Amino acid sequence: MAFLVNLGYAFGIPKTIEPDGSMILASAMPMHQLERRRIDSRYPHMTTRFFDPQLYLAALDASASTKHCAKLATYPWFGVTDLDEYKSSEQTQATWTKKAEKRISSIWPARAPRESDVIHDAVKECIDFQYRLGCRATILPGPLTAHPGGDYAEELFWLDSALSYIEQKPESKVPVFATVALTDICVRYLDPSENPLLEIILDTVSAREVDGVYLILEQASEPADSRHCGSTRALRSLLHLVHHFSEDCNLQVGVNFLGAFGLACEAAGAKFWASGWYKSVYRFRIADKLDGGRAYPSYWTYPAAIDVHLEKEFDILNRKGLLSQFVDRTTASAGLLRAAEQGARVDNVPTWAYRQSNIRAAKEHFLLSMVQAERLHSQYSGSSRRNFVEKWFLEAARLSSKITEEIGGDRRTKTNHVHAWKDAFVAYRQDHNV
Repeated sequence: MAFLVNLGYAFGIPKTIEPDGSMILASAMPMHQLERRRIDSRYPHMTTRFFDPQLYLAALDASASTKHCAKLATYPWFGVTDLDEYKSSEQTQATWTKKAEKRISSIWPARAPRESDVIHDAVKECIDFQYRLGCRATILPGPLTAHPGGDYAEELFWLDSALSYIEQKPESKVPVFATVALTDICVRYLDPSENPLLEIILDTVSAREVDGVYLILEQASEPADSRHCGSTRALRSLLHLVHHFSEDCNLQVGVNFLGAFGLACEAAGAKFWASGWYKSVYRFRIADKLDGGRAYPSYWTYPAAIDVHLEKEFDILNRKGLLSQFVDRTTASAGLLRAAEQGARVDNVPTWAYRQSNIRAAKEHFLLSMVQAERLHSQYSGSSRRNFVEKWFLEAARLSSKITEEIGGDRRTKTNHVHAWKDAFVAYRQDHNV
């Protein structure tokens, strides 16, 4: 079992954080820049590295996510043909980026390529790139499945094209993962056992010569101001896929963009999960403006499985004597907790004060908490691990309800997802009798 940190533009992370590996995202930087980046002993967390081609982002709105689309356009599998190639002898990267961002809205196709010859070339480029990057596995590019009644033919064409090319490369020894990326509209309205699309995916993907499946859930129906997936049926469907792919099909499974719910996916059979702190690397939602915006610190608490808002609500809960119930101690949160236990307000702790871009401590704390949680959960296996996760969710639901009650209705600390996590996991165990 493993926790991978999603990497953005910066490869470096604080030395206090020791994840099991890293996930490099195509949207983090242009292909030409990534190829030139040194990956050496300065980045021990990248010794085990994966690369996510992120073809499922092909439907992004270039006017809302200009920077991300300009980066993605440099990867051949997105089918952008009218973008100037970067040449270091002629321009700086900053100059190239400025020109690319200026043009991207007029040349971005906003859909994955559909022409067979383009797809054949695209998968070849994607696979060869990951070989050159030295990835621990090859994650095959897969488009987003957005129609509940679809036949999965387009997705299978991408998969079969990639596998056909890999057959020509017998020297490759790394595992091959098929990308299965679903928008939540495909799984919100039917229980997983009654959803024909899930059966098609399970039957057709497992019939291919793949070693694993990389699962992505696009959280289209979630509110813009949330971070966590709060759809019980969507999460239950994801656990359903994890269980069948891992237990019945004997495939390795990885999940991304679900935050700490990745721990529940591991209990259902996943081998790894990935997350990051910024919203763009924490969840996947096409409607999000991935170019960023105002980032403020929040206090992640593993016991309650929520992000406590720091402007007023952390102090309110502290004054009411609840801090000891949801405390999450890491080296990054030690100063905040020490001050809070002495009665000080959050604003009196400079590294945690609620100010724009003052997020270094909050980000480090979250990742440290994820690493700690992974180590904690990895002490268990099988039914013991599932029992541990269920007990965690039950207690988190109790705590989140108490926090909601104490803060009141007009709150900025989001708690509704916790009950969805609990209900989805309990239903999954009942569905599969585990």
